[in-house]
Amino acid sequence: MVWQRTIVYGNQMAMRMRKFTSLGLVLALCLVGHWGCAPRLAPATPPGVALSPGRYLTAYYRAPDFTPARVTYVLTPFEVSTAQGVAADTFQALFLEELTLAWRANGLKFSPQGDTVINGVVQFVAVRGAAWRFLRGKIDADLVVSAAITRGGDTRFACQDRISLGSPVNPGPPAPKEDELLLRQAARTFAIHLLNEMLLYWPPAEGK
Repeated sequence: MVWQRTIVYGNQMAMRMRKFTSLGLVLALCLVGHWGCAPRLAPATPPGVALSPGRYLTAYYRAPDFTPARVTYVLTPFEVSTAQGVAADTFQALFLEELTLAWRANGLKFSPQGDTVINGVVQFVAVRGAAWRFLRGKIDADLVVSAAITRGGDTRFACQDRISLGSPVNPGPPAPKEDELLLRQAARTFAIHLLNEMLLYWPPAEGK
């Protein structure tokens, strides 16, 4: 009798272990799917413009005679197509602010009467991991942006960039405005990539 009870108890324990293992695998797969959900979006570039891999941006196009430091710019709000974990209008304002600050910090000029227009689309922005922050100790942000710089209807510069960032590991309650700080960092990273690609440039003829 004791032997039979031991077998039954052992079988019950094995079934429970298999159940917990299956649940753990399902949870892990869900987390992986959640953390890797940023879509692979095609760039929203002007017709007839082909992008090449960039040194700083994911991809870009540059007109051979484009001189970014010699023009005055008009910056238009970027449309936010898809936003997850943040309101589209909230991120639009934040993104425009960070782009403006970076532009001016590099000595580039804005004016309502500028001859060169900067426009674009935030194709995807998301803050992820808030539900699992107590386990991972951080949240993540994804950003996909397409942009174009035009003058008189001609495309002078066009690009796409994909950015993924994580907040510092800090188990426990989130820091004040943690999601906003992370989104600002993502917007600032795009601005840095864009300005580096524009300003740190040498023609192919120089062999660099």
